[in-house]
Amino acid sequence: MQSSIITKLLRLLTIISETRKPLTFSELVSASGMNKSTIHRLLSIATEERLVQFDASRKTYLMGSKVFDLVRGAYGGYDIQAIALDEMMALHATVDANVTIGIPSGMDVVYLRILESDLSLGGLQRPGMREPVHCSASGKALMAFLPDAMIDAKLQGYVFERFTERTITDATRFRATLEKVRRDGFATNDREEYDHFLGISAPIFNYLSEPIAVLNIWTAYSRKTMHDLLGSAPLVKAAADRVSTLIGGTAPDIALLKRA
Repeated sequence: MQSSIITKLLRLLTIISETRKPLTFSELVSASGMNKSTIHRLLSIATEERLVQFDASRKTYLMGSKVFDLVRGAYGGYDIQAIALDEMMALHATVDANVTIGIPSGMDVVYLRILESDLSLGGLQRPGMREPVHCSASGKALMAFLPDAMIDAKLQGYVFERFTERTITDATRFRATLEKVRRDGFATNDREEYDHFLGISAPIFNYLSEPIAVLNIWTAYSRKTMHDLLGSAPLVKAAADRVSTLIGGTAPDIALLKRA
């Protein structure tokens, strides 16, 4: 079946968006495998609709402003907790622990929604509750996937308040912990803010590969050890990855987060 003009246009936009540098007309013809007249017609349509822009000085084509407007509109139009609710409910039905979703707010994490375990000993987290980044699994998961330069800036003057004997109280140890989070894809909190609570968090990424939220499970130490809870880490990470996919998000390239 002959490809429709929409299919061809999408193919052309994909080539332009994925290239490492703006392409000339001839390069687009070569990369697409389509003939010159088809490429000319598609570029005319795409340029008129602001899907593609032409750099006259370099005679190259790159993504147009309309594409970014559409992405911004889609990104700003969703409620992350509503999108994540199905995954939260699936975790709640599978994992014997409380399930929460949180978002960054300065150097804190704010929790938006909590699904309590049937065997909960009384909820500690409530919607609107805040936790510092250095002593919460959620905070570590959000911080770990920021560029190193941004982490350095955020930690300037940061006070590592001690809450328990297990609390991380210095930047060097905190950065080492973030490196482990990057390798594992999830973060832990083993009684670092409260002596009797522990949890696991995995990040949710947006279309810019930025960590914008976390899925978290937590429970009381009297019921589970961290060794017990770690068995559910792959489930939490997979759930967070699926939410990322729903909003067009992808995890960042860790190498690109490193200091230059």
